[in-house]
Amino acid sequence: MEIKTDIKESSLILLKQGAEAYVEGPSVKDVLLEFGSHGIIEERLDDIALQIGDAIGKLHDGGPIHGDLTTSNMLLKSGTNQLVLIDFGLSFTSTLPEDKAVDLYVLERALLSMHSSCGKVVSDVVFLLLILVFLVLLDFKEKMRKRIETQRLL
Repeated sequence: MEIKTDIKESSLILLKQGAEAYVEGPSVKDVLLEFGSHGIIEERLDDIALQIGDAIGKLHDGGPIHGDLTTSNMLLKSGTNQLVLIDFGLSFTSTLPEDKAVDLYVLERALLSMHSSCGKVVSDVVFLLLILVFLVLLDFKEKMRKRIETQRLL
């Protein structure tokens, strides 16, 4: 699995197939649960949400579909708080918007299942996720428009 991106400016870290690495840091799920019990740190929540959106966008732009996109499979690297996606055991490659949408739906379900213990945190993150879904759909619409224009020119 290879994604061409500038790692220095990216929140997405992918390892080549067969590579092993240990990433130390809490899962996003644990951080959200902590927000639910100790209160939200708005700046950190915003940073996490932006990194999630950035990582999913870059992942899907490269073709891979995670297959189990949950907050348990997102770690925040200790020291840098850089988001790392893990557990690509169910991943596959696809350019179909439906496959990307299913990845986002799995994430939405995971967030909503935490709603009772996290309260407003999950509501805020789900709202940001819905914005992300909207942006993915807009991107798909634009790509389809360009494809149709190209076909007309032929």
